[in-house]
Parts: sequence; C-alpha cells; structure tokens
Amino acid sequence: MHFRMRNEAYHRLSEHRRQQILRIAEEQFAGAGLGSTTTIALAKAAGISEAMLSIYFGTKQELFQEVAKRNSQERLAALGERFFSIPDLPPLECIERMAESTVLSCVDDIGNASVMAWGLLEIPEFVADVYRAEIGATEALWNTEIETRFEDSLVRSRFAIHLVPYTVHACMAFGFWLAALRHKPATAQEHARQYASAIVHVARAILNPESYEARRALLPSEIE
Repeated sequence: MHFRMRNEAYHRLSEHRRQQILRIAEEQFAGAGLGSTTTIALAKAAGISEAMLSIYFGTKQELFQEVAKRNSQERLAALGERFFSIPDLPPLECIERMAESTVLSCVDDIGNASVMAWGLLEIPEFVADVYRAEIGATEALWNTEIETRFEDSLVRSRFAIHLVPYTVHACMAFGFWLAALRHKPATAQEHARQYASAIVHVARAILNPESYEARRALLPSEIE
C-alpha cells in the first residue's frame, strides 16, 4: 500500500520540482553527510513535510542514494563540457588541460564531490559501485577526447594504455580531496594547475621513456 502511494505521488511530482528537491538535498548532504543530516532539516529546506518527503523519496538513505547517482551524473556532464571547451592544442598541453578539468569538475558548485566523499565513508556498499561506474565513464571520456584530438596513432595508444587509467584515478582522488577540504573553484585552481603539471611529466615519460630513464639516471633530483 505504501509503495503504491509513493509511486502515485512520485508521478504527480513534476520533474522540475523533483530535481529542485534533489538539488536541495544534495546541498544538505554535502554539508553534513548522511548520518548527521536529519529528515526534519531536509524537509524544511525543501519546503515540504517529512511525510511528503518520505512518500516522494522513501527513506533518508534511499534519498541519499538517488542524490549520489545524480551527483555523479552532474559531474560527468560538467567534465564533458569542460573537455568540449578545450581548444586544439599539442598533445601534452591538451593532457594538462584535461587533467586540470578533471580535478576542477569535482569542486564545481554543480557536481561537487563532497556528497560522494560522504557516501564512500558512510555507505560504501552502495556508493562504491557508483564511484566505480563514474571512473569507467570518465576513462571513456578521456579516451574519446584522445581518439578525437590526436592524429598520431602511437600517441593515442600509449596514452590510452599507460596514461588514462592512472590519470583518471589520480585526478579524481585529488579532486575529491579538494572537495572534502571545502575548496571552491577559485581556491582549487592553483592546486589543480600544479597537479596537472605533474601529470604532464608522466605523459612526457610515456611518450619518451628512453629519454626519461636517461635523464633520471643523470639528474635524479630534477626528475623527482
């Protein structure tokens, strides 16, 4: 009976209003996490009663799970837009911009990774799957960009095999850390730029491994 009522109420709720409530819930959860955010606070912020919140979205954990999935989708969409705005550049410069974009997409107001960070701490049995799916989708975005932008097949294959998996994991982890520290894009910018510069060193080594090993042997302090 309760499920039927919830299903009927769900369909009566306009998509615009539903997304509005999810956005408000995302802001609440980003600030305090699942455990410390009450249904009273969620309902008050959304301008509805606790009863209606439950009818629309189920339990607080079910609401959080829906918010986490939406949050991941928003971040992927923001990253796609950032990639689209990158102009035609030489491979290493392009990789630097892509790495910086991947980090900064985690601290945007839309798609901020704080919710996902809380979820990995509080309900990892669910959110870990969402996170793994996001990593896979982000890798696909990277590979698509590399395939589209780089004509040299050797560059494409080396980056796809040796750079993308490492870079996506590293940049997302760093972006999540910045989000957990409450960085905003303005304060995260320089951190992201420095991190992206480090990724370029890795990319350069992948393109020129013999040269890199020779320099490492002669000038280890410069390489490290």
